[in-house]
Amino acid sequence: MDIFSHALLPYLLGSSLRMNKKLLSAFVLGAIAPDLDLLVVWINSIYPTSLLIVHRGFTHTFFFGFFTALIVLYLASRRPVLAAVRRFVDFDVEFTAPALAFAYAGILCHLFLDFLTTRGVPLLYPLEMTRFSAEIYYHTEFFVLMGSLAVLAALAWDNRSRKLRPRQGQFGGTSSRSESAPSFNKNMFIIFVVFLLMVGAVRIDGKEAAQSLFENKSAEVYPDSNLLSWVALENYSDHFQVHEFDALSGRIEHSYEFPRLYVQTNGEPLPEHDSLSRAVDAAESLPEFKLFRWRAYGVATNASLQNGSWHLEFYDPVVREEIMNAWPVFQMAVRVYSSVRVDVNGDEAILAK
Repeated sequence: MDIFSHALLPYLLGSSLRMNKKLLSAFVLGAIAPDLDLLVVWINSIYPTSLLIVHRGFTHTFFFGFFTALIVLYLASRRPVLAAVRRFVDFDVEFTAPALAFAYAGILCHLFLDFLTTRGVPLLYPLEMTRFSAEIYYHTEFFVLMGSLAVLAALAWDNRSRKLRPRQGQFGGTSSRSESAPSFNKNMFIIFVVFLLMVGAVRIDGKEAAQSLFENKSAEVYPDSNLLSWVALENYSDHFQVHEFDALSGRIEHSYEFPRLYVQTNGEPLPEHDSLSRAVDAAESLPEFKLFRWRAYGVATNASLQNGSWHLEFYDPVVREEIMNAWPVFQMAVRVYSSVRVDVNGDEAILAK
């Protein structure tokens, strides 16, 4: 999910229940804290490691999520940080046990929303690296994002109106600001939850239709960037078959076949028979490849022999299909997950630039 939805849901819930301001701030802070992993993912660029120091990695877990809440709450409660944040939003938080409990509740809220999306989250890491996902929403659902922005705009407008509205007892006894805000936020909470459920219902209906089409085949079905589109991945011994299913028409709109291994020698004589196998093994030992495989729906390989060295491209056939058919903005978002390139000379594997 997008960061606006992650912040909005706990804010609307907490404010509609008249939650204490400091606890509400901790609740919302915890709900956005896991996505602050974007501030540390650069570590893998400087010192490559197969540890989940990636987006939707270690901060999106039950175990490390707690320490993420602890650290972020502590930093946010420092006076210099509070003073800086208050210039932009009405925010007040303190480092206490109740605040930490609500911050962790926000973490769990974040994990639940991301669990609903494709690719999911590694909830049990470091015990295991398995990604858990309901595969219902796309990882950034466009209509949910637009709905979140619309609700935020409504909240901003209501807040502005309340500031201009006379207080209770003036000019005929209008309702007070403190009474009108929770009521309005409760209504917006109900509207937002119903909206999420409606989008989810459309997604689930489309998923069931796609699954019924492939019920006699070993296909996995994943949400596409288009609300009404699904991607089905068939995994065969020598190739992947990727289909784009349109839930509105009930038909497969596009189908693509990707060989598991495509070898191009460029006219050079092949080296000993196990040369390619050893090159692939060397490439797969790199931490960059391990993280790529952890993210990927499937892994296909293009191998090219040049001057006695192997140039390998490992790519995700599902993401490759998404790049072919997605809107430009989504193409940019998924391209980073599309492939990893490795040059292998002898037994030495180097990540290609």
